[in-house]
Amino acid sequence: MSAASRKDAGWGLTRFREGLVLRDLVPRLSVFPDPATWSVRMRRASLTLPPGDAELLRTELEPFLSPYEEAAESYRWEPVTG
Repeated sequence: MSAASRKDAGWGLTRFREGLVLRDLVPRLSVFPDPATWSVRMRRASLTLPPGDAELLRTELEPFLSPYEEAAESYRWEPVTG
């Protein structure tokens, strides 16, 4: 699958530190019935998202997605020597 078709299919990567803030979406996600304890549920080995939550995350994430080849560069940095 080409990079363009992956983007059209909703695939991609956000640039480093430019993605969603999950904490801000917690009140709208049914997978977290008690927003006060959402981070505990996130630490579980497996967390199944209901279809509605998955769609909400896809919708909210879409504007941040870039083709992998472009966004991956923002995750690279020079090692610190010294």
